[in-house]
Amino acid sequence: MNWRVEFTPRAVKDIERLSTKDQRRILEFLNQRVSSHPNPKALAKRLTATREEAWRFRVGDYRVIAQFQDSRLIVLVVEVGNRREIYR
Repeated sequence: MNWRVEFTPRAVKDIERLSTKDQRRILEFLNQRVSSHPNPKALAKRLTATREEAWRFRVGDYRVIAQFQDSRLIVLVVEVGNRREIYR
């Protein structure tokens, strides 16, 4: 039971702005750890200050903000950014 990782247009732009090394690190994390995990929510922490049910993954100094669509087994990546800037 593999989860599929999808990206919003904003997340794609956020990833494209990163260095190649950081892009590779984040995409490998999402493709290897998150998509193959039976319950990817166990790897994430829930964000409490948002109205929407948003979760975050920690990848070094970067945070990947995502939403889970449990019925379709999809992890929707909403935003990616450095931890200093992502929560503003």
